[in-house]
Amino acid sequence: MGATEAAGMGATEAAGPPLLEARAARIAVDDVVAIDALTATTRGDRVLCAGDTGALFAALAGVPLSSARGPAPGARADDADDAAPGEARVVAGRLAVAGHDVGRTAHRAASGAAPLDPPLPLAWTVDAYVAWGARLSGASPRAAAEMAPAALARVGLAAAGKRALRTLALPERRALVLAQAIATAPAALIVEDPLVGLDDGAAGFVLAALAGATEGRGAVLTTARLDAEGPRGVLARGATDVLVLTGGELAFSGTFAEVAAGGRLYALTVRSNAELLREELAARGIALRGGPARFSAALPEGATTRDVVLAATRCRAAIVELVPLF
Repeated sequence: MGATEAAGMGATEAAGPPLLEARAARIAVDDVVAIDALTATTRGDRVLCAGDTGALFAALAGVPLSSARGPAPGARADDADDAAPGEARVVAGRLAVAGHDVGRTAHRAASGAAPLDPPLPLAWTVDAYVAWGARLSGASPRAAAEMAPAALARVGLAAAGKRALRTLALPERRALVLAQAIATAPAALIVEDPLVGLDDGAAGFVLAALAGATEGRGAVLTTARLDAEGPRGVLARGATDVLVLTGGELAFSGTFAEVAAGGRLYALTVRSNAELLREELAARGIALRGGPARFSAALPEGATTRDVVLAATRCRAAIVELVPLF
């Protein structure tokens, strides 16, 4: 079985609490609201969050939002290089992972996080790095030493235990971070954009590592963009749930099949007469989802953005942004 096939397996309807649940959740980065009134309930055990997901991942993972991933909404873009990493936290509503409250950090014991390319102690060995991750999660030194080899084997690094971290290639480092995240066998894994910047060969290695890391546990993955083809398409097609965030709002929540059936998914920002636009588009066979200001529209076969613009003109809706998401 190839890595791409393996990575798409295991996606099932989740039993028990939803893997990811949000009820009017507001996430702030320091004192700036990054995501407001997020409401969604996922159904399965493979959740793919696409688009502007930096603040969401930072809140879920309990890691700073790096300025390298762009300024928080409301911050000046020219301040990005000077800004210190910001703390993302839930300041209103509810956000939960597998029933565990994120705002109260109750989810930390039940989940492991794999940030994108974190700083590594390059002189350490692979097994020492994974073992220390387990110790920081509460394992004893002896238990942590026993957990490391099993975690490394799951991600394809069974033979790399005594290598120094400086010798690892980028895809191996991404697999290493996955191994540390699953060392204590958490119920859920939260992974930040695991395939970004990789060619197909390197992405195949990471997909295989991801398949091993997510076997038997729920996974929340983030990606900057959706894609039906190539390695990113494997993540999308294997997801039970797809959430698309744009401009701090939920623009789409559904399955990848719903996205693909629409042919092309667009993000819209509508400043006025949004409900009239929704009705006008529905009459043309185009469903407008999301709101109150940012939406998604899946264009069926034969429809184009011209249909959206004509509908907006007819009902005098002010569209200030119309960009492809997929």
